[in-house]
Amino acid sequence: MSATREAPPIVVRRNAGVATVAAVVAVAYVAFVGARLAVLDGDPSGFTLGYDGLAYYRLALDPLTDDVSAHGITFTRPAYWQTRIGYPLSAWAVSGGQAPLVPLALLLVNLLAVVALAAMAARLARNLGRSPWWGAVPALWAGYVVGIGQDLTEPLAGALLLGSLVAIRGGRSAAAAVALTAAALTRETTLVVAVAVLLAAIVTRKPPWWVGAAPLAIYAGWRAWVRARWSGEVPHPRSDNPLAAPLTALAKYLGHAATHLGTEWPNLVLLLPTLAALGLAVAALRHRDGPPYERLALAGFLALLLCLPVWDRGQAYLRWGCEPMLLTWMLLLGRRMHALGALTGLLWVVTAAQSLGYPVWGGVWTWS
Repeated sequence: MSATREAPPIVVRRNAGVATVAAVVAVAYVAFVGARLAVLDGDPSGFTLGYDGLAYYRLALDPLTDDVSAHGITFTRPAYWQTRIGYPLSAWAVSGGQAPLVPLALLLVNLLAVVALAAMAARLARNLGRSPWWGAVPALWAGYVVGIGQDLTEPLAGALLLGSLVAIRGGRSAAAAVALTAAALTRETTLVVAVAVLLAAIVTRKPPWWVGAAPLAIYAGWRAWVRARWSGEVPHPRSDNPLAAPLTALAKYLGHAATHLGTEWPNLVLLLPTLAALGLAVAALRHRDGPPYERLALAGFLALLLCLPVWDRGQAYLRWGCEPMLLTWMLLLGRRMHALGALTGLLWVVTAAQSLGYPVWGGVWTWS
């Protein structure tokens, strides 16, 4: 049995090329935002329409609100949204608490997050002896297009998660725990990494166990407090994404799509490349040169994703793919990157085109 090899050490090198990669990613997303603003008559508040972004907008106006209805918006799942306080709280801070600035602040937080993600990824690639241009790949995952286009949590959570993973690899345990806790308070799915870190620490004693335990404990306390304060106001709804046996929901959807190609082909244009990218993620699990906690976390994310009934909605499975594809990129850095880069680029373009007019445009091609 071959011994598990640790990830290559991060060697600090000059940042030539890192700023260029971040700038190119910024230009791509700013172009998307500009085109979407043109569709929405220049109104950034339109980004919140149609999905959970409206709830994050409400929370960015008053992060600790306990009112079911305010500002013309009524919460249906207040505990769920307020538990993900990181994104609206950041936008509230950026806006200085000034309501007219909140829509722009929500956009700015996500744009800065995805650019930061690109810069961190480019620097990591360069420090491992790869081209910094590979850092654009995780930042251009299509789930972040959805997040920016609809004022959702994925871009900020992704940047914080990558920051925590880079800190762990660099031996900065305290910084890793702080970043992972912030990621959990932004999007709780990132706790899969915390669980993986804790389990790996029990077996290998690396990284320190509290790097995984602290985010889990803090998130649990915050969630309990939030649910308690809303329990008498709004009943806790059933989950929107009940787990099923692995692959059953995907198989059911593919069977439906095969007999309804006239309506399902736009989703299939997104789904098939996504499944190919997930295939690369499965392949990444076989490589033994990544940290055990990264491979364990990736396996957890893939198992969870394959049990969810999300395959009929690109908005859903692309967002759920943010964390596993980030881990896939880290484990495959230097291997099969051309395939992952090509799939990522294709998905980014198609997702940007399909989500450009959401939810004001109709038709088969546009999400509605």
